[in-house]
Amino acid sequence: FAFPVRVCEAQLPRELPENSATFGGRPLPAITRNPSKYVLLGDTGLRVKPRNLGTCARFAQEKLYGIKQCAEIVPFSPDLVKGSYQATVQWPLESITDRAAEERPDVVVHVGDYLYRQGPCAQGEGCEDINNAVDVSMPGQWGDNWNGWFADFFEPSATLLQAAPWIVLRGNHETCARGGHGFFMFLDPRPLPEDWTADYCAERTDMYQVPFENEQFLIVDDSWVKDADVDSNDYLQCPEPNGRVQGNAPAVGAPMQEDVEYFSAQFHALEAASQSHVTNVYLGHHPLLAIVCYKGHYIPVSQTMQQALAANPTMLDRISATFTGHVHFFQGLVFEDHSLPASLVVGNGGTKLLDLEIENHAVFDGALGFGGAKVQSSGSADLFGYSTMRRSALSGSYFDINSFHVGGRGAGVSSMWAASVPAVRSVRHRGIAGRTVWPWLQRFVPATMPVLVAIALLCIMTVIRAAMLTGGVDSAVQAVASLGSTRGGRTPLLCRHSKSYEMKASCSDFGDQVRHAATTQY
Repeated sequence: FAFPVRVCEAQLPRELPENSATFGGRPLPAITRNPSKYVLLGDTGLRVKPRNLGTCARFAQEKLYGIKQCAEIVPFSPDLVKGSYQATVQWPLESITDRAAEERPDVVVHVGDYLYRQGPCAQGEGCEDINNAVDVSMPGQWGDNWNGWFADFFEPSATLLQAAPWIVLRGNHETCARGGHGFFMFLDPRPLPEDWTADYCAERTDMYQVPFENEQFLIVDDSWVKDADVDSNDYLQCPEPNGRVQGNAPAVGAPMQEDVEYFSAQFHALEAASQSHVTNVYLGHHPLLAIVCYKGHYIPVSQTMQQALAANPTMLDRISATFTGHVHFFQGLVFEDHSLPASLVVGNGGTKLLDLEIENHAVFDGALGFGGAKVQSSGSADLFGYSTMRRSALSGSYFDINSFHVGGRGAGVSSMWAASVPAVRSVRHRGIAGRTVWPWLQRFVPATMPVLVAIALLCIMTVIRAAMLTGGVDSAVQAVASLGSTRGGRTPLLCRHSKSYEMKASCSDFGDQVRHAATTQY
């Protein structure tokens, strides 16, 4: 792991005006405790994942950056070439970050996966310029070393790095077997241990928060989660019966109970941390609430994360939105009545996209998400770009989320999707197993409205008749008026004692039976 560079870190104040500080002769971007605009992106590196360069007849068990090394080299044959390769001319990261810098964000959020260059490029794949010119088997501009990190992240992101401070997450490409050493050296916000060497890498890290004045970001390290391989060429177009996606998803794989318990504990800590702010945003690499198409079925991306969430359903109560990546496309979901936080997958930051051939970009409208929550509006696209979040100019109680498509160098920018989500969600009462009751009531009440109206009329007629029998018309009018009153927050009951009827908050003082107006017989 070759890192012939010096990395320095310093604690900066929470407020730093523009051009007020320099580091190494370079001005530092402004820091504010009350950001108004965020840029969101993820999965940005050049996809080079060789399985055979066309020159290997037999592989050893030894791996470098997660790639098996060749044990028997043979002359090049295009029939032997295997792997996933992205031509450098089809990698628009620099265009994306340059355009995102023009947004003048206060903060940039990167949801992980910076280093995709896991090995050399095979002949004829359009990315050969990353190879070592002397020995293709030796790292060139690839691998978990300074050359790989500089070429895959720092150089093409330079303009955006100078524009604003960043919140940086760890993706599955930054695990210790892939790019974790460089991640901890350059990006992880925690102080390095005193005995640090370039070999240092932690397999897991605990959740933490980045608090601002009005909102807080809650960050989970889910880089090592193992789930169904939805990030593959097996990604298929799913059916749209009656214009709606299938709501019930079959389970894919069996998450390890130990992992579920680990993330359940992380979510418990996250929920405790969320109490300091009324507005919180969840950040992770693996999608928490996203819905994808896998082998002809609609499924949640991470079974492990959703099972951990099921054990902590109230964790979402103070979350306004979730921003994640991992799946190489863009997806935005807003749920009916905001019963779940808005979900954004920003895995379209530059790496090779999934070939989805999406014709209907609102394909997930009507899909059922976690806990049966229904998608009200959605947007999905296999297009490169970035997203922004800012407090609404019309109402500070809402966030405006906009997602943009950015083409290659010199290409224009176009809008892909837009949504407005509340900065503070109104959490409904929860029923059994943490399921939200309010959406059920909203479906139930319209369907039963005629019956409810009939019962209400029967109640009024019954009360009027009872009052007329005991006290005349004036008493009847008073009885009807008292139907709308409450005492101590409790619904009044119609109480009977001998031949008199009174509206009471409680019937404990009456010796006879208590009947609701709708069922009392006189």
